[in-house]
Amino acid sequence: MRKYNIYLTLFSIILILLLFTISCSREPVAPPEEIKKTPEENIAVEKTEEPEPETPSMDYSEETHDIEYEGFIPTFLCSGDENYIKITLKNSSSFTWPSTGKFPVRVGYHWFPKGEQPEPEWDDGGRITLPNDVAPGESVTVVVRVKAPEAMGWYILQIEAVQEGVIWFQKVIEGSTYVDKCNI
Repeated sequence: MRKYNIYLTLFSIILILLLFTISCSREPVAPPEEIKKTPEENIAVEKTEEPEPETPSMDYSEETHDIEYEGFIPTFLCSGDENYIKITLKNSSSFTWPSTGKFPVRVGYHWFPKGEQPEPEWDDGGRITLPNDVAPGESVTVVVRVKAPEAMGWYILQIEAVQEGVIWFQKVIEGSTYVDKCNI
């Protein structure tokens, strides 16, 4: 009889814990067709873009385009993968870098083969826009999206700022990177 009471007690404890766990679980989510929308959610709002305000024209050819970089280039990347490299740019120029408008400052990259690999794309056009205007002496941190070449081997990766429609900055941050297939 004593053995039977022990089993009954254990069974009761397990049953209570099971019921407690079930009662504390989250409410089931209703299927999408049962979710009721408020009147505000049924209204489609067309977002119109505001025209960019005209900025006074500036002769950027008279300005110095100077920059300082902080960050590093990875020594290994997986071929064909998109990678994200965080760098800080310090404006050492004679003018405020615009982040929008006709001549914004952006950040791009270039690949150069070190061996017998085929020449990869110069850059894929995926340049990073600055989050805000950057005055002389100020710094901004950006994350640059870099797509590694498909062919394995050693490359030089350069990250460089450009003022669109004006000039590539002459200073770069660069490093040797080995590109290989990754088994993930």
